[in-house]
Amino acid sequence: MKQLAIIFTILVFFAARSSAQFTLEHTYTGVSAAYIHLPVAGYKYYVMDVANKQCRLYNNDHSLWKTVNLSIPANYYLCDIQYVTENLFNTDNLIEMLYVSCNYNTTLKYYTYDTQIVNENGTTLYSMPGAGYSYIYPAENGSKLFVWVYDFSVFPETVNTLVYSIPGQVYTAMDEDIENLKISQPGAYPNPAYGEINIPYSLPSNVKQAELKLYTMNGTLVKSYTIDHTFNSIQVKTSELPAGLYVYRIDSDGYKSDAYKLLVSK
Repeated sequence: MKQLAIIFTILVFFAARSSAQFTLEHTYTGVSAAYIHLPVAGYKYYVMDVANKQCRLYNNDHSLWKTVNLSIPANYYLCDIQYVTENLFNTDNLIEMLYVSCNYNTTLKYYTYDTQIVNENGTTLYSMPGAGYSYIYPAENGSKLFVWVYDFSVFPETVNTLVYSIPGQVYTAMDEDIENLKISQPGAYPNPAYGEINIPYSLPSNVKQAELKLYTMNGTLVKSYTIDHTFNSIQVKTSELPAGLYVYRIDSDGYKSDAYKLLVSK
């Protein structure tokens, strides 16, 4: 009995040490949050506050650093914030970001989008009505901003691709690790999804298999699909999923692709 008590004490000790390595340090209530590395300002958190139409940035100790008020068209709501950066869209020293708002036609059941690029003062740098999806590619000089403008009011939906030259580059410390492990653009389509969705992807030549994972917005894993070089896209049935916003990405041997949002409608 004494030996069992000693063994139990040792197990509790190591369990306590193990659990201490995983520590909740803060909760951002009612908003979605992300973590970024700004080349000048350093590491920051930012949140998307739909109710207040804001992007708020926080320091590493979670104290408020900046608040950016976003202009949303009438009857639209804020649905995504991307590329919170410095010196990407222009060469001043202000924080910049791209954000998307959308409107849902409840009668005809389709979405209309609007994309804006603003700086930390809320000043609009560029406006792209109808644009819902964007991606930035590195170029020989600066970068190329690709913007996809969809019209879901017609069937089949139409798409136009706008290409812009911008002066800066997206900075991430993980660029070399996730090179060629990515969701191919323009990402999942049709998005919003009403029954099934097609997700293009690209894997490095040395990766035989990876996992495409679908999460709820609070981080709960919903589905996981094995993908390989046999195909360059995967069809995912969304009819069995509750309506709402999801996040999907590719995982392989500890490396992760960028995450993208997917809207499931009924």
